[in-house]
Amino acid sequence: MVTAAAEQALGLGEWAVSRTPGEVLTCLGLGSCVAIAIHDASVPVAGMAHMVLPDSTAGRTSSASPAKFVDLAVPILVAAMVEAGAQPARMRIALVGGASMLEVPGRPNTMQIGDRNVVAARAALAARGFAPREEHVGGTNGRTLRLHVATGQVDVSTAGQRG
Repeated sequence: MVTAAAEQALGLGEWAVSRTPGEVLTCLGLGSCVAIAIHDASVPVAGMAHMVLPDSTAGRTSSASPAKFVDLAVPILVAAMVEAGAQPARMRIALVGGASMLEVPGRPNTMQIGDRNVVAARAALAARGFAPREEHVGGTNGRTLRLHVATGQVDVSTAGQRG
């Protein structure tokens, strides 16, 4: 008998860490937002953050959802992964999202939130000695990210594409 995996969907500014083997952490419809997925197979433990904006110093922060900002979410998620038993040297990281969703022909997206989120995520990871092993970033289509806790399998589907 095959049982369906339990899916934990993360909303804007949310993060989660799981050691439940049958669980799948999910970010649905990432547009300009970015998500990082982290997995340590030896535990196993998985974590994910759904980040909206690159920098907490440019706007209002909220103690209710500090993970809304890349610069705050990355250290929070890495610390939670370590607390759950992950070792930094064994962490495999995927970076997904950062699309340019507001492009209008003849009027480029001057805010470039997606690009800025990707740059901020790479920088926040690099500051902690990490680099994504897998990236699905940029473009103009939204994406959905799924991270399987038991295996670390990362599934990314892109809006408007079959497969």
